[in-house]
Amino acid sequence: MATTGAYGSGNVNEGVTAGNVFRPNIWSKETLMFVKSNLVLLPLFKHYDRDVKSSGQTVEIPNVSTISANLKAENTVVTLNYNTETKTTITINRHYESSFLVEDILATQSAYDTRSDYTKAAGYAIAEKVDADIAAVVTTAWKTATNTIGVYGTAITDDLVLSVNQYLSEAKAPKSGRKMVVHPKGEKELLAIDKFVRYDALGTGEAISNGKLGTIYGAEVFMSQNLVYLDTATDEYNSLFFHEDAAAIAMQSSPRTQTQYKQEYLGWLVTVDVLYGVTTLRDGFGYVIKH
Repeated sequence: MATTGAYGSGNVNEGVTAGNVFRPNIWSKETLMFVKSNLVLLPLFKHYDRDVKSSGQTVEIPNVSTISANLKAENTVVTLNYNTETKTTITINRHYESSFLVEDILATQSAYDTRSDYTKAAGYAIAEKVDADIAAVVTTAWKTATNTIGVYGTAITDDLVLSVNQYLSEAKAPKSGRKMVVHPKGEKELLAIDKFVRYDALGTGEAISNGKLGTIYGAEVFMSQNLVYLDTATDEYNSLFFHEDAAAIAMQSSPRTQTQYKQEYLGWLVTVDVLYGVTTLRDGFGYVIKH
């Protein structure tokens, strides 16, 4: 409809109001993916994947206990060691999946590869679930066994790291293979320790990509947002210090992607799933750092 009015009256100018239909909303050619946490725990523990790749619902690990050395007296028989051994069982019962369905109408009309983007998102969801699940399992087990150090609400200190390192040595954990995984708050607390910063300064740029922060007292240090945290009156942060033999993982089915066209929905169903088991392995080889 034509509109008339005096020149300069303000109601007949072709500005942003009158000409709004000529102003398109431009959508980016790229999607903005969600933020991701560091995934670090899965490769840090001992693996028994090969034992269950073809079949099996458990992995039974025989435990060999220590035997004693005895003084041999003249004209006497030797002293025989006789141990009744136990076993450690990894039960393969942790089956997680992440699924979605992209209908044909969306796939046809969308300017984006939504199926590809959501497949990546589903794969990450599974990886993050595994990381957080491992953290929850070992944290619960070590707290139950009173393998803890530190106080909630109190920062990690150099003396605390020295003490937990000592505990592992007293438990006869090898010096090599020790790890420390801290919450982002723990990272802040460690970086406030001058001694740690000097260790960290010797690291490489590789640390940035895998969550690794550096090395302190021979233990590799990582940061993860997937550690157990409880929002209470005194926030409960649970970081971890352990040897790689402190827990065992058996990955029977690594994350896999399956697709199926569902005619009843006129769309593609995509599922990413994983099947594994996890348990603690050696007493005294893992500690929860409360802070």
